[in-house]
Amino acid sequence: MIEINDSDILEAESILKVDFDSIRRQAIKNFDDIQACPGSGKTTMVAAKLIILAKKWSRPYQGICVLTHTNVAKNEIIERLRQSPDGETLLSYPHFIGTIQEFVNKFLAIPYLRSIGGQVNTVDDEICTSKGWHYLKYATKGFLARKHITSLYGMEYKFENDILELKVPGFSKKSSSDSYMDLVSVKKKLMNDGYFYYCDMYAFARKYLLHNTEVKNAVRSRFPIVLIDEMQDTQKFQDELLNEMFSTESVRFQRFGDPDQAIYSSDGEENQTYNKTHLNKIESSHRFDDSIALLAKKLSFNKINLHSTCMDLPEKSTHTIFLVNDATRCKVVNEFIILCAKVIPEQNTKPIKVVGAVGIRKEDGLTIRSYVASYDKDHSSNTYKPQKLIHYFYESRRFESIYQAYRMILEGIVKLGQISNSELIFSDGSKRRYSDSNIRSYLKDIDQQVKFNTIVKSLMTAKIEIEVWNEKIIELKSCLNLNVPVHLLDFVSFEDVHASDENNNESPNKLTTEINGRNFEIEVATIHSVKGETHAATLVLETKNHEFDVGGLMEYILGDNDVKPTGVRKQKFMKQLYVAFSRPRYLLCVAVDISRFPEKHINRNEYAGWNIVDLTSESN
Repeated sequence: MIEINDSDILEAESILKVDFDSIRRQAIKNFDDIQACPGSGKTTMVAAKLIILAKKWSRPYQGICVLTHTNVAKNEIIERLRQSPDGETLLSYPHFIGTIQEFVNKFLAIPYLRSIGGQVNTVDDEICTSKGWHYLKYATKGFLARKHITSLYGMEYKFENDILELKVPGFSKKSSSDSYMDLVSVKKKLMNDGYFYYCDMYAFARKYLLHNTEVKNAVRSRFPIVLIDEMQDTQKFQDELLNEMFSTESVRFQRFGDPDQAIYSSDGEENQTYNKTHLNKIESSHRFDDSIALLAKKLSFNKINLHSTCMDLPEKSTHTIFLVNDATRCKVVNEFIILCAKVIPEQNTKPIKVVGAVGIRKEDGLTIRSYVASYDKDHSSNTYKPQKLIHYFYESRRFESIYQAYRMILEGIVKLGQISNSELIFSDGSKRRYSDSNIRSYLKDIDQQVKFNTIVKSLMTAKIEIEVWNEKIIELKSCLNLNVPVHLLDFVSFEDVHASDENNNESPNKLTTEINGRNFEIEVATIHSVKGETHAATLVLETKNHEFDVGGLMEYILGDNDVKPTGVRKQKFMKQLYVAFSRPRYLLCVAVDISRFPEKHINRNEYAGWNIVDLTSESN
C-alpha cells in the first residue's frame, strides 16, 4: 500500500501554495478519522493527499474513491485537483469522485435495477413528484387534499426488516381503496419509465447487498482507498451503508468533517460511528483571529480548543451583542452596518451577511423577518432552483470559476433532456440517458464539442436578447438531438431575468447602503445556507423554533456555563450558532432580546470578549 512521506507533502504544498503544520501532515500521512474546525483548510488538505496518492498510483483497474455529501464539496475538491496533472488523473476511470448518492446509484442501485429488467432515466425527487402528481386521478388528488397533502414527496421505498416497503402518502398501511391503488399504480408507472426518488436508490442498494454478497467484495477490490468529506452531515442509514461497504481491513477508509457543524440531520437520525465517537482534531483556523475563535469555541459541542493561526490581534474587540426589543429590532441591521464601516478593510472582497436560523414566515413567531421585513426565504441565492433553462445561464454568471459556471449550464441541459424523455444517440446507434458525463461523451463522439462550447460561451458572457436566445436554442436542440414536447416549450422560452445582474439590488434579501463614500451590500440569509462560507462580518439574529435559540444559549455564549446541554433542541441550536459564529473574518455580532440577556450584565459595556450595546435605551 502507498505510504506518504514528508517530501511528498512538500511537493503537494508547492502545487497548492500552502504550508501544512505537523497535525495536518499527520492527517495526510495516515487514515485516521478527522474533525476539522471551521476555516481549517480541510478541502485543501484532502486535495493534497489525493494529489500525492495519484502520483504514486500504478493500478490500472483499481482506483481511489472520494465521496462527499454535496455537489458543492465535490466540485471544490475537483477544482483543487485540476491544479495538478497528477490530480487530474483522479477525474477518470478507475477512480471515482462524487456524492454519496451518486456512488450508491452507480455501483449499487442501478446495477440491481438492471438485473431485474428495470431502467433508470432520472433520480430526482422534484421530477418524480411533479410527474407523479400529473399522473394521479382527480379523485385521488381530492383525497390527498382532504388530508392536507399537496405533493408526492416521500412516495419512496424503504428497506426495513430486509423487505422493500413502499411509503404511500396518506396511508399508514396497505389499503384496497381506489386512492391507494391509484397511488401505487403511479409509482409503478414512474419506475417503469425510469424515474426514482433519492431514497429509493438506498433501499434498492441495501436489497442488492443482502442478496448478492459478492458485490461488497467487488467494490472493495475496485476501491482499496476511500475518503469521505462532510461526514458529519450523513444520516444514520447512509452511515450504516458506508460502514457495511468500507469498514474492513482490505480498505483504507478515512472520514473528514466537523460534528460540531452537523446541522443537516434534522430529517432523520444522524450518523453514529462518526459524530458520536472520539476523532483526531484539527483545532487551528486560518479564517479568523483569536478574538473570534475565543467566542466561537464556547459553542463547540465537542469542546475543541478552537484557536487561530493569525498572529495579529485587534487592539480592542469590536464584536458586539446588541440588546433589542420589539420596538428596536428594526434598528439592529443599520447599527451593524455602521460597525462594519469602522472595522472591515476597504480592500475586503468577502461578503457581509445577516443570518438567523428561522427564515420562514411566522405571524406570531420570532424569525428573520422580525428584523428585516422584506426578507423572503424563497429568494435565497443558495436555495434558488432555476425554473427555466435560461435561468441556468443567468445563474452561471454568479460563479468566478468557469468550471462551476459550465457545470451549472450542463445541469440545466441535463434536466431538459430528462424531463423531455430525450436520449443521446451515439454514432454506433447506442442510446444513453441525459447526464453530465454522457453529454460530454456524446459531443466527443459526434465531434461537436467546439460548436457546443461556442454556443454556451456566447450565452454565458453576452447580454441575452430574445432573438439570440431563440436562435441558440434551435442550435442546441440540433446539436444534442433534443426533442422538446409542447408542454415543455415554456421551460426553454426566453425570459429577461433581473437576477442575471451580479450587482442586482432588487432582491429583498440584499440591502445596500453608503457610509463615508463606501458602498456596503449586506445579504440576509438562513444559517443553513451559509454553512461552509467565509464572511467579512456576520450578524446573528435570535429566532425561535419552539424555543429561543440565542436567548436559550446566552449562558454559553457568555462563557458562564461550559457543561454540554442535554436537551435535543439546545444541542441543535448550539451547532447552528457555532456555524454562524465561525463564519466571519473581522466582525461577529449578535442580536438578542434584552429580556433574555442576564440582567446583571446589561449595564456593562464589555463582558467575556463582547461589547454590549443596549439599543432599547432612550439614548439610542
